[in-house]
Amino acid sequence: MTDSHPLIKDLTDKLLKEVVQHVLEVSVEQYQIVCNSILKYAIASDTNVYSSEFIDAYKEYLENRFAHGEVCKEYRRFQHRVLRMLSSLAETGAVDFSSTAYAVKKYPVSSEIADLVEKILGSYPISDATKSDLRAPTRHFLWYASEQGMDPEHIDDVTVMKFIINEIPVSNSGSTGRTLRCIKYSTEYLKSHGNQHLHRDYRLLKLRNDHRRIIPAYTEEEISDIADVANRNDMISKRDLAIILLAYCTGLRGCDIIRIKLTDIDWQNDKLSLIQSKNHQPLSVELNGSTMNALADYILDWRPECNDHEVFVTVKSPYRKLSKGFGSMIDKYCERAGVEKISLRGFHSIRRAFETIMVSRGVPIDIASQMMGHKSIVEDKPYITHNKSQIAFVAFDFMDVPITTGFYAKHKNSSSCNTKGGA
Repeated sequence: MTDSHPLIKDLTDKLLKEVVQHVLEVSVEQYQIVCNSILKYAIASDTNVYSSEFIDAYKEYLENRFAHGEVCKEYRRFQHRVLRMLSSLAETGAVDFSSTAYAVKKYPVSSEIADLVEKILGSYPISDATKSDLRAPTRHFLWYASEQGMDPEHIDDVTVMKFIINEIPVSNSGSTGRTLRCIKYSTEYLKSHGNQHLHRDYRLLKLRNDHRRIIPAYTEEEISDIADVANRNDMISKRDLAIILLAYCTGLRGCDIIRIKLTDIDWQNDKLSLIQSKNHQPLSVELNGSTMNALADYILDWRPECNDHEVFVTVKSPYRKLSKGFGSMIDKYCERAGVEKISLRGFHSIRRAFETIMVSRGVPIDIASQMMGHKSIVEDKPYITHNKSQIAFVAFDFMDVPITTGFYAKHKNSSSCNTKGGA
């Protein structure tokens, strides 16, 4: 134990600092809520020093709340995770961020099969997080085979197809994509390690995607109306206006806007530089005059003083960096501005509007993709809303397009071949 009598308040403060470095910022507030609950219980029980007895007492208190319906199953599980992290910090000086090892109640397998699952997943270059996601469906597949009387060396194509057709739709329809991926990994591994009963190439398995509806981006007029209603003389409006203009004029993701620090802004060159949360790639964006003015107005006259270096902070004391997204914020201003509420259209659709408008004004797609911070142009497909005028263009005739080669060029003077309107 690093400290024989660590204070609970000191432990929770240190834990939250560690959490900020290891988890998504949108999740930090949940840890803060649990830590506050632990501190509140400690004060009520007149305890300020950590001990295993205190943790056990809090767990009993938590179970009583769960039994009376005051907390849900998921929240109870999350609280147990925080308690485990707090105990590891107190007893070892380091926070244990690994997932809690729960007993496997569904699809129980032998230790040999459990080891095989790890070998299968370990033979592919995937992250620990992905392994965690694929562990259960891989175990499910091997468990099903064993229920059919098949050991790994004798699993055949009939067993695999039965699993796909009969088992997945009944017990695992919510994660079919992951399960098919596990089948690919498992069958390839087994074939390369002695199984001679698998002949089909399951690498060709592909989940048929549902039709994706195009979510309309905000129009320029809608963004203008939203900005107008947000342009008021109070702290929250000034902050939100700067956020909205940043999203619209730069295409930044909400998760990146929330992390912008005061030092990220280059006031001399009208630029903003940061490391993107999603792909960890550096990105530098130009700031136009209206966005610079909104930022300066908020930072100089309305942003409260606080210890955090992020640009955007809470409007209530104690002031601290934001830890939530902007979904409810954009909904509020859309309602005030009379902008139609469209299903699935939220704050991220401002980013969609940024690229849609760029492309509609003739910015090459590869340039727009770079400005969006995408690694590949393929990532731009969901962002570009269809444009009616662009679609109509393909229906125009080609009277003004010179025809110099091909069949129609040779026969353009022939009375039997009318070239008007086609090429």
